[in-house]
Amino acid sequence: MLLVAAPFVWGGCGRPPIARRVEPRVRAVLEAHATAARPAPPREGSVPLLLVADGGGSARAPEKRAPAEVVVSAGVPFAPGALRDVRLLRLRDALGAAVPLRVKPLAVWPLDRSIRSALIAFHAALPPGARAIYALEYGAPAGSPGQRADAPGARPALLDEALLPNPDGPIAAVLPPSWYAASEVCGPQLPAMDDRRFPGFESGIERGLERMTPAYDTYGVSCAGAHRTYYDGPHALYQRFLRNGDAGRYRRARAEALWYRQHELRFSPDRRVAVHVCEREDWTPERPLSWQVLRRMLGQGMLDDHLLTGDPAAREAVLAMGEALRRNLPALTEGKKEDVLRVTERNMAWAMMTLSSAYALDPRPELRSALRGLMDRTVAWQRQGTSGAFEHDLHRADPSECERGPRGGSPFMTALLVDALMDYRALTGDARVREVVVRAASWLSERAMTSDRRAFRYLWGCETDAYDDSGTADLNLLIVPVFGAAYALTRDPRWLAVGDALADVGVKEMRVKQPKQWNQAMRAFGRYLGYRARPDPG
Repeated sequence: MLLVAAPFVWGGCGRPPIARRVEPRVRAVLEAHATAARPAPPREGSVPLLLVADGGGSARAPEKRAPAEVVVSAGVPFAPGALRDVRLLRLRDALGAAVPLRVKPLAVWPLDRSIRSALIAFHAALPPGARAIYALEYGAPAGSPGQRADAPGARPALLDEALLPNPDGPIAAVLPPSWYAASEVCGPQLPAMDDRRFPGFESGIERGLERMTPAYDTYGVSCAGAHRTYYDGPHALYQRFLRNGDAGRYRRARAEALWYRQHELRFSPDRRVAVHVCEREDWTPERPLSWQVLRRMLGQGMLDDHLLTGDPAAREAVLAMGEALRRNLPALTEGKKEDVLRVTERNMAWAMMTLSSAYALDPRPELRSALRGLMDRTVAWQRQGTSGAFEHDLHRADPSECERGPRGGSPFMTALLVDALMDYRALTGDARVREVVVRAASWLSERAMTSDRRAFRYLWGCETDAYDDSGTADLNLLIVPVFGAAYALTRDPRWLAVGDALADVGVKEMRVKQPKQWNQAMRAFGRYLGYRARPDPG
């Protein structure tokens, strides 16, 4: 079954889209860009851009008139080092004619300042339900001496810093999933159509979203328990889109990002600081953010939305949440009562994800210093014990789940922290991440598994409950990316042997009946597949 560029239509009641047959011409062009484990693209070339017009809501016969031109826009990601000047982008329509193109950079890779994502915008006209394949060329024009915007014969895009996107317009523009995977714009990925190792995951995750009762988008905001965006729903849905590359999944992820900003964020009057609506209304940066709020500050999902759509509201949200965390760090880490970020791995993880997302868009020294401080604390925390876990008092963090456990750890929360560390490493190149990840992976494989080695202990080190029960194997899909990260950093195949065995159980035991569990399974397992497919050392 082709997943790479299938056109989609929405069903009723918020249900996920149902694929139709792909036209042969579309299939032939896009399958050429679907090679498994494809390496990073060259510094010049061309990639197909698929335009999909909304189907329209009327059953009447279409009027015999040409469709009106509309603005089409998209965030186009690039692998590190692939593009250094957005003016080196050019666009051709389905007949090969040059299309006037406006562009601006959305973000750079901080380590080498190459383009991470560029916003492109142009005019196009398609009747409802129609599709067209354009060619987006990048780098030095054919026959030119190098990657220069003023190269002879080049038709560079027009740089427009005031460019506004149209991400929700009637025509969506998407790239092949192999391009998204190679760019690693939102972390390592493997196109879903290339996942031959875990086909049960691909079918199960889609079936879970389709059959969820009540439907995913009927859930609202909850400050007490599981909620719609638990485990970063926008991030999970954007991961799904990136691995499939179709307009239907793009629309669904985009809708979730908009919903989160409209319902779950509260901005300061100057809009420079944002916290989750579950935080007390009288909160100030001098008071530690609550644990419940830390896990609801969804920096990764908002970063995805900005990099893939160019929406300035997404950038505003990322930077405002990052500023809230930056200002709040003294209260979180040096408070009179405790270091909130070391109470449990999850607290440190979400804080690091939020700050990393802000640094990705605004790599200023203050944010880098804040991130490095969190890394320093993470390294020291792990080294204070001998197990490789981030040891803490389990009763303090989970009193209802462990009556006594002064030096324990949480495998699934550790996985969240490793995910944050890998984001941080991609932005800063901090070599210390390797040791931390490998030690955590060793602890998970040697000490934190259940005795039947089918799952991980829900809590490790609890003196009143050994949690030697593999009934929590659905969490495997959240945890095995730690082994993928260890493999990417060391190229030691034993990590994949461990990860694959546990992933097989996790796929079989996958629970995706509510948004929390669906996001849990989707938010990171695609990254594990991406780590497995990396052709070169991490």
